[in-house]
Amino acid sequence: MRRRDVVAVATLVIGASLVGAAGAQTPSAKPAASAKPATSASASASAKPATAASATAAQPNLPPGHPPMNDEPDNPHGQGGPPGMFRPPEDAPTEDATLPPGSIAVDVRDADDKPVAGQAVTLGILIQSVAKGDDRSHRAQTTDDGGHATFSGLDSGAGIAYRVSVVKDGATFAAMPFQLPQGKSIRVPVHVFPVTHDIRQAFIGFESIVYAEIRDDRIQFQQALRVYNIGKVAWVPDNIVMSLPESFTALNANQSMSDQGIDPIEKKGARLRGTFPPGQHVIEYRWQLPWSGDKDVVADIGLPPQTAVIRVMAAASEDMRLDVDGLPRAEMRTDDNGQNILITERRMQRGEEAMSRIHVALRDLPTQGSSRYWATGIAFVTVVAGLVLALGQPRKRATSRTGDAKVQRKQLLAELEELERAHAAGDVGPKTYEAARRRIIDAIARTLAKSAD
Repeated sequence: MRRRDVVAVATLVIGASLVGAAGAQTPSAKPAASAKPATSASASASAKPATAASATAAQPNLPPGHPPMNDEPDNPHGQGGPPGMFRPPEDAPTEDATLPPGSIAVDVRDADDKPVAGQAVTLGILIQSVAKGDDRSHRAQTTDDGGHATFSGLDSGAGIAYRVSVVKDGATFAAMPFQLPQGKSIRVPVHVFPVTHDIRQAFIGFESIVYAEIRDDRIQFQQALRVYNIGKVAWVPDNIVMSLPESFTALNANQSMSDQGIDPIEKKGARLRGTFPPGQHVIEYRWQLPWSGDKDVVADIGLPPQTAVIRVMAAASEDMRLDVDGLPRAEMRTDDNGQNILITERRMQRGEEAMSRIHVALRDLPTQGSSRYWATGIAFVTVVAGLVLALGQPRKRATSRTGDAKVQRKQLLAELEELERAHAAGDVGPKTYEAARRRIIDAIARTLAKSAD
């Protein structure tokens, strides 16, 4: 199939899968609900139609304006697609009373649901303990003529999780992790598919989302890729790199319970990795660009091949503009918290060549004067609030000074820990971090001096 035809098919699939979300994507529409991304402060709302309320719990931490995900993003064999497209069976664990308690039976099947004999199966075991930390181990079996493999004598408990995986032709097929109920047994189907490393041999389409916001002395970009595999062949990408500006830093991907993810390539961009079996999958990552207060910032961002939908968004001030070559003029929306968001989107039409990159220009950015509040995230506000409370307490009499110092010191140490956590997560920039850290340490030193008096 020609690349242009694949894009056309993928466009139809993506369009069908987003039915019901069109209201959130229409430029004149106002977001109907909000949900805070874990890594976003100023971008604290997501444009979702009211019909998505029941699916909110399964949503990944996507930028504002992104439509709801109709399937669990971590489900390696998520259902989806319009009638006539291949619908992969779901690999979901179920209880099986015919097995001895403490057993896990694995049924390996091919794309036509036929048993796969002689296939190596790995059972991953994760034991989580507050006292001892995490302990990981593996057990291996080989399927019999009926495609079955059984693991017995397994432990149950709230801190024990199991994951079944099969490696075939360089691809990893796995069911979602699960727990083994006390006195019960579990049966897990795992479907394997033919594998290709050539995207031209698979029915793959992408939806690409980019979201930008100012964070202290840098601009943070959050990206989400939704991968649609509408065929019966699993795709394992070989050296698919989405280019980023050479000066990018702090590229991090959200943790996933599969081998899917992003690897940073210094001064080049983000390399896509993992196994993408039939179904729908979501990859999320973020990166940063240094910002010295310039009014205009531009970034060339590479797209994966066969991208059918492109959406670019930015948290915005009243006068800010977002220009993306090849996309319509961005329009301003306001979320339920009063945050302005610029949004532009393009859906490739049948017969159009897919875009390989986008030129994103953020113009008329707020200067570092009166609009500097843009630079501080929620995490820093929390830290400063705690610091003010700790330092603003009235001084006690000398008889209770030592006790007060211990209480203040405990509060300050908690605030320092929160600051370090926020800095490591990228929610606090280096200048803000250094200033807040210096103030907290100075305050801790004063409490130590009080104790010594």
